[in-house]
Amino acid sequence: MTGRPFASRVRWWLGACGGNPIVRRSDRVEALVVLAALVLAILAVPFAAHVEDSTYRSHLHLVAEQEATRHSVQAVVLQGSTGMPTDFDAPVTVPVQWHEGNRVRTEEVVSPGVVATGAPLTVWLDTAGRVVPAPLTPTDVRVSAISVGWTVWVLIVIAGGLAAVGVRWRLDRHRATAWDRALALLAHNDDGWANRRA
Repeated sequence: MTGRPFASRVRWWLGACGGNPIVRRSDRVEALVVLAALVLAILAVPFAAHVEDSTYRSHLHLVAEQEATRHSVQAVVLQGSTGMPTDFDAPVTVPVQWHEGNRVRTEEVVSPGVVATGAPLTVWLDTAGRVVPAPLTPTDVRVSAISVGWTVWVLIVIAGGLAAVGVRWRLDRHRATAWDRALALLAHNDDGWANRRA
């Protein structure tokens, strides 16, 4: 069955679920398990879409909260970054400066990329004046929700596929053992085994 196209395999699995008397019980079990995995993959689509929608709605509250508690200020880069970090676990920071009321404030912020000295840079602050990341946008939330939905669907499909492969492996071992036993009886004197009533 290795070289058969997928449609032929599906027809074979559907045929194995029928009432053909020459189809082995192990073939029927294998066909049922594989078809169940395919049905699971199809049924997982609306479930993954529901997870995506729920994630999007729940994260929209976070967007509204961040928009209400964060504000931006325009700062000036005191010393520009020379390039992207070689170690992505340690992001590049640059010193920036902006006016906050009557005083000048200087902070180290994560560089969004290569910035030149004197370039303007938007800095986000929370209600306590601490430097925080920019608030999420609805687009960010949508991309994140789509990623969660796809991840859920892929995990369900992988789980169903692994279950089907595991069942087929066990059935292959069982069929190989049955073939070995039948060949041994055929090659040696079976003491009338072939004439015995089942």
